[in-house]
Amino acid sequence: MDLSGLNEPQKAAVTQTSGAVMVMAGAGSGKTKVLTTRIAYIIDELGVSKDSILALTFTNKAANEMKVRISNILGGIDTKNMWVSTFHSFCVRILRKEIGHLENYTNSFNIIDEEDAQKIVKDICKNECIDSKPKELRHLISKSKNFEAFSIDDPFLNQDYDTVSRLYEEYKIKNNLLDFDDLIIKTIELFKEAPEVLYRYQYKFEYILVDEFQDTNALQYVLIRMLAALHNNIFVVGDDFQSIYSFRGAKIENIHKFRRDYKDHKMILLEENYRSTNEILNLANCIIDKNPNQIKKVMYSHGKTGDKPILYDADTAFGEASFVVEQIKKLHDKGDSYSDFAIMYRANYISRGFEDVLLREHIPYRIFGGLSFFARKEIKDMTAYLRVLVHPDDNFSFLRIVNEPKRKIGDKVIESLTSVSNEYNKSLFDSIDLYSGSGSIELKKFKIMMTSIKESLANCKLPDIIDILLKETSYEDMLKKGDSDEYQDRISNIKEFKSVLKETELDHEDEGLTNEEILDILLSDLALRSENDDAKESDSVILTTYHQAKGLEFKNVFMVAMEDGIFPSQNSVTKEDVEEERRICYVGITRAKDRLFISHVGRRFLFGFTQQMMPSCFLGEMKREFYNLYGEYKTPKKDIESKAIPNVLSAKDAVTSDLKVGDKVNHKTFGDGKVISINGKIAEIAFALPTGIKKMLSTHPSLTKIN
Repeated sequence: MDLSGLNEPQKAAVTQTSGAVMVMAGAGSGKTKVLTTRIAYIIDELGVSKDSILALTFTNKAANEMKVRISNILGGIDTKNMWVSTFHSFCVRILRKEIGHLENYTNSFNIIDEEDAQKIVKDICKNECIDSKPKELRHLISKSKNFEAFSIDDPFLNQDYDTVSRLYEEYKIKNNLLDFDDLIIKTIELFKEAPEVLYRYQYKFEYILVDEFQDTNALQYVLIRMLAALHNNIFVVGDDFQSIYSFRGAKIENIHKFRRDYKDHKMILLEENYRSTNEILNLANCIIDKNPNQIKKVMYSHGKTGDKPILYDADTAFGEASFVVEQIKKLHDKGDSYSDFAIMYRANYISRGFEDVLLREHIPYRIFGGLSFFARKEIKDMTAYLRVLVHPDDNFSFLRIVNEPKRKIGDKVIESLTSVSNEYNKSLFDSIDLYSGSGSIELKKFKIMMTSIKESLANCKLPDIIDILLKETSYEDMLKKGDSDEYQDRISNIKEFKSVLKETELDHEDEGLTNEEILDILLSDLALRSENDDAKESDSVILTTYHQAKGLEFKNVFMVAMEDGIFPSQNSVTKEDVEEERRICYVGITRAKDRLFISHVGRRFLFGFTQQMMPSCFLGEMKREFYNLYGEYKTPKKDIESKAIPNVLSAKDAVTSDLKVGDKVNHKTFGDGKVISINGKIAEIAFALPTGIKKMLSTHPSLTKIN
């Protein structure tokens, strides 16, 4: 078999076929090529049946790509039924044949998705008169299944969890159902309770390969270990530098566990990068080098050179977005396609400012793996509320929000109200006073509420109307009842929407307009955002979070909003959190092939307020010789180093580590606070409401002690 297209470490990874092998494959080092070539090599050179090989990965797309590549290497052999699949697909394939060995289940089981699971939990809560949040309870049930330790501080929620989790499992057994978590759990149970079945599959799979090993969770590791116990020919490929999915249960500790469990394993490092220039890799290497307890790799490229990455020091978010768009226009004029550009950010709400400037400049863009800011449900809901305030005859907007949150105004009530509206030729809102049927009380309450909010609109600052809507409509209470992570994301988007109102208010502050008139101008502008604005065509600039971008590559990458509290996230309170944020930064840098632009701002209009921003601590970790520094006016400045570098603080400069109980501190996002307890390196700090008490690393870059 021809292996001439592989470098020496890649060849070693392909041909070391006996025993345990761990390949640490840096970004862009050709890990999929190694994985598929190794499978082809085992079949072609060792004469092993393709049915004796098991390869596990995380997406159907990756599994299908592997099958195609293997087929191409081996001259078009049929790989359709090979055991190359995701963990969950593999388990379904086993369970469909073997689950009868477990009590209470038959081979005709059905698999429920997350929406189905949440509905079951919600129905249980309703039937048992349980007031706890169904989504939160469902989340806890899932965590418990994935071997995650957690504590429930609320005694009522704790009691409800025990009841609901028991009834949830009983319901599934009674109806022969498995949820997504069950697929791996039941396979492990099957292997434990029916050792003869386990032995059959251990014997069958002579060679086991695992892709993206850094993303495996505790259950997946147990499953792999069980299957590989007979032949011990286990091959794992991954990159501890790119472990960024702990929120999904991924355990970077599995890399260290593998090394302990397979003491005689062969370690192979893939350090030659085929994607990025050496200038980009130099920056990536110096960032990730700050993480301890990792397998040392130094990424390099043979002969691929280019410009140094650019660090842009902007005054405002508008200046940052204008710089990004100017660079896109220049490079597009020189021949780059729009699809060669990616704008990457840590938090979804950051996209809004870039969308505005891209729209203004008529540059096509699309949100990768998500929605445009103004297409997100919570923003469309807030916009609909505002439309009804300004234009009560807007039936379309009225129908969107009259029962959002739920107000017992269902389809039948709306149908009856519509009949009255048609009869008297009035809007649905105005017809409420004429309607006396079922639901009339709830409808009148809604109208009184909206009328009261409209009166408030005349006397408040324009952005404050969002806070009033959130409270008076109980919309925020509705969001709080959902998943906590989803709540944070949605409420952050709504707070950023306040910035849109504030900017519009400032644009018209000298024109003597009322709030209602200013709001009408804004709503007219938002109405002009058509589906075309979100650029469905392929030649579009990509806007994406770092997590969505993992596995992708782009000719030109912009890493924007590199500020403390945004990146690292304000939720990064422990040493481990910051290390994962640093890995996310590494992933962002290594998406770039030819050019990398990194930017931060001194002032950002955030959540309706102008805030002074501190540059990300990761900027202070970048060696000065690895990037060019530019200022607000996009021209190199010889004296900018002395001007800008004091703002680019290293972790050592920016933090204080000698906190004690009673100290007053300042956080760049939360403001002033007081230390109320210290536990090791974790400080518990009381901030003013609505922030309240937060736990965070006492050496966190955003935290400074007030003398």
